[in-house]
Amino acid sequence: MTNIDALASEVTPAGLRAYLKANSWHFEGKPLPRMELWARDSWEVLIPLNRQASDYPRRIRNFIEDIAGERGSRTEEIATELRYIEDDVIDLEFDDDRSRIPLSEAAKLMEGARSFAVANACSAMHRRSYHGRSQPRRAREYADFVGMGHTREGSFIIPIVSPIGVMKPVIIEGDQEPLIDVQSEINYFPRRVTGIMADVLREIHELAVVRERIPPKEDLNRAVVAGLSADACAALAAMVSAPNGSDLDITFQWALTAAPPRAGGDTVEFPTEAAGAIREIGHLLRDHVRVEDTVIYGFVSSLDRDPDDEEGVVKVKALVGNRVRPVKIVLRGDAYHTAVEAHDLKLRVIVTGPMMKTGTGTLSMPRVHLFRVDDYLPLETSAQSRSA
Repeated sequence: MTNIDALASEVTPAGLRAYLKANSWHFEGKPLPRMELWARDSWEVLIPLNRQASDYPRRIRNFIEDIAGERGSRTEEIATELRYIEDDVIDLEFDDDRSRIPLSEAAKLMEGARSFAVANACSAMHRRSYHGRSQPRRAREYADFVGMGHTREGSFIIPIVSPIGVMKPVIIEGDQEPLIDVQSEINYFPRRVTGIMADVLREIHELAVVRERIPPKEDLNRAVVAGLSADACAALAAMVSAPNGSDLDITFQWALTAAPPRAGGDTVEFPTEAAGAIREIGHLLRDHVRVEDTVIYGFVSSLDRDPDDEEGVVKVKALVGNRVRPVKIVLRGDAYHTAVEAHDLKLRVIVTGPMMKTGTGTLSMPRVHLFRVDDYLPLETSAQSRSA
């Protein structure tokens, strides 16, 4: 079976649409049985819609050949581009001119990648300066969900692939209250983890590479609230130092079937000499910083603040355990204004802080360390704005 034939079992019509949109093709809107017609300039291409059809692999091959013809590229290049259109891909590139590396070093790289994935999956649920053995099963299972893609020529490139499928914005009708679906929240977890990975890598790069001194405790506390942990530092240091004398370049390629988590650079470079500083930061996080926050993702359901008050009471509906629950929080200043905006525009939010439960079962976060719009996911849109 060729690579193109194997691709037919993975690529979906939604993925093909995302690929064409990203490359300036447009839907012609002509009704065709079980097909969609797309065009760019004088070229046309068909998207097969029935993945169960016996000729679906052949139709995918025709799609690839048509795109390759229009681009003047080899079909293998197009197939490679299509393979990960519904996945977030983290490329670990080691600048090493050796023709091979010892298996012991390769094993350290892979174990470092696994540990880094688990550490950030833990941070998606709990912000802790050190997770240690406190790894929720869901975080450990993420290491089985995420996979390693095909290696590519050029240095040593290990693609870490996190499938996310198609993430569509929630369409909210008029004054309808946003609803939280349990299965959707489960499906969002991989994207939130890769979003945190990007944040954490930028944090470590700033703290260990850009700065020329060990950061103060308050900066480390802030970084932990953003998702950093001693576990992530240890895993990254192991990868940075594994290949002898090789720098590590990490590149993110976001799935085309969803908006990227946020604007910003998609490449972070770690010279091998940064491994010591990264380890030192990890030791400080483990031994001298204490942050233990629960993370919730949800919608602002109510706001209550008197005009003369600095603080306001906000309720956020979020998935807690396996149930959608209201969580009472107190915000002030810019954080409260963000809550007002999120409520008015029906935007998802991320909140971190110590979770408390009263005798009557009411959930609250008496201290909130982070409150912001959840821009890891596509923004919700109203039906009115979608039709505009």
